[in-house]
Amino acid sequence: MLETPISAPVSPGPGAIFPPDSPAFPAQAAANIARLLPGHPLVGITAWGLDGFEVVGWSCRDAATLEQAQGDYPDSPGADVVRTHRRVLIADLTDEERWRDYCAHLHALGVRSLYCHPLIADDQVLGLLGLYSHRRNAFHPKGHGVAARLG
Repeated sequence: MLETPISAPVSPGPGAIFPPDSPAFPAQAAANIARLLPGHPLVGITAWGLDGFEVVGWSCRDAATLEQAQGDYPDSPGADVVRTHRRVLIADLTDEERWRDYCAHLHALGVRSLYCHPLIADDQVLGLLGLYSHRRNAFHPKGHGVAARLG
């Protein structure tokens, strides 16, 4: 059991298109992941279902906004993760060619790198774990980085 207290998630505020209060378990998970990973990335947890993406947990208000963008852009790393069941690592958003509009949007919000990991059960993608950083190359694919830890 973790000895460090779980920080309370910050709700995105009135008028947001995602729930005003992040459900307890996903919010605690997102906050713990952000706190425990090197560099303390912004963390979002998104469910995937028949109605598309639904942000269910976030480590802070900014993480909720970033995670919501996965569903706002039909051509996003999250959409590719759902289609391919494979993770996506973007070391530098300014160099990315595959999701230009999405990357430009995140870059305008100060994000420089991201990592999107599928949450899979019984060979079905149930959701995504999104990690975002204001630093380039924040998530290393090999060695001691986040991508290596999540596999």
